[in-house]
Amino acid sequence: MDMIRKLRNNILALCMVALLPMGICGCGVVIVAGLGALGGYVISPDTVEGVVGYSDKELYASATDILSIMGTMSEQLKSQGHIVANVSGATVTLDIIPMSKSSTKFRVKARKWVFPKMAIAQDVYMKIVRRLQE
Repeated sequence: MDMIRKLRNNILALCMVALLPMGICGCGVVIVAGLGALGGYVISPDTVEGVVGYSDKELYASATDILSIMGTMSEQLKSQGHIVANVSGATVTLDIIPMSKSSTKFRVKARKWVFPKMAIAQDVYMKIVRRLQE
């Protein structure tokens, strides 16, 4: 009986050690407070993604306006829906993916060196969505 209990405890400890890194690294989809109403969600520690009911052209125009106000754009590939900008010292990458004529998915990623900057990604995402709603 004592040997079975030790074996069970060892198995549980091994399972906990195996699952711990997934809990620490933040893998999976986490709903962000305040973005849920606008359809945004986090897909990694440095990326916010969402689907909006606007065309890719409207989204691209709004994104370039916001990014030019918030920082400096270093790369614009309109045909590929890709923008790279420097905002508050972080490199912000925006990708626009058309879903249909009236809906578009877009992804905002922000990093400063190798460190994720979620607050900057969320700020850029929210400002772009608010600009679209005006």
